[in-house]
Amino acid sequence: MDWLMTTISQLGYSEVYGTIMVCLVFGVHLRKGLAVMIAAIIVGLLTFSLKTTIQFPRPSDVDIRVLPEGYQLPFDLKESGAGTSFWDLPSIEARRLVSMQPDWSYGLPSGHVSSATVCLLAIAFFFRSRSVLWFSMLWIPLMCLSRMYLGRHFLADVIGGVLVGMLGLWLAHVLLRKLLRDESSEWRTLIPLAFLIIPIATVAPFASQIHNENAGRVLALLTIYAYLIQQGIPKDSGSFWKRAGRVVIVSINFVLIDMILKGFLEPHGWDELPVVAMMSTYLTFVIAFVGGIVISKQAGLYQME
Repeated sequence: MDWLMTTISQLGYSEVYGTIMVCLVFGVHLRKGLAVMIAAIIVGLLTFSLKTTIQFPRPSDVDIRVLPEGYQLPFDLKESGAGTSFWDLPSIEARRLVSMQPDWSYGLPSGHVSSATVCLLAIAFFFRSRSVLWFSMLWIPLMCLSRMYLGRHFLADVIGGVLVGMLGLWLAHVLLRKLLRDESSEWRTLIPLAFLIIPIATVAPFASQIHNENAGRVLALLTIYAYLIQQGIPKDSGSFWKRAGRVVIVSINFVLIDMILKGFLEPHGWDELPVVAMMSTYLTFVIAFVGGIVISKQAGLYQME
């Protein structure tokens, strides 16, 4: 079962979901695709904050019986640090040892599961897709099983991931319902979203519990929404090749801008500064997305409403 469970987990990383969401935004429906993306980033922020606050270890951090081959820990596991029964928590000593490690990846809630939950359910909800909803009922339990099978999460972690994913979808629905419903796209539709995002972005560089890059991403999406409201939201219609062309243009933009910024920041170590990490992610998203829309318009791949 190793190959199957590993493959399922490999399909649960942000690069996979990011590619899907770019295709949705620029190849299917701009408004709804951005809503899915915002829901996913909100869940990313919630997951990271809960992980770093709760600091609950993974099974592979406390139990040598599920330590993956080749997985190196900065401490030795002489015996199981987990509970003696199914319902027991890992020992206090094991939890303390893990919490002392710098920049550690904690287990509760599961990021793989929260991402799978919010992405699939958000697509099913915002795009009104029953087929995606049915697929989510298969894929989310499989993701839960794979993360437990590989020793990366306890049962509580994956249940927490499902709950966080559903909470993120609900928050996105509450924040975006006026923007999705109001075809006139007035500035007032951004007020609920701005009330959440601006305080997060302001505090993020000074709070270790907030993921700086995700704060930059969600701030960028607020800016992109503002640009679209001011300039007008283009129509999503067009042939397959026009839709594919828009996706390719934005993807190339993103890769080039990301390479340029990293090439400038990394040699100086500036990318490790929280405010720089947030703002570089912000600029990458804004320039890539807005630039992709502008280029697509000029190339005749978009029509204005």
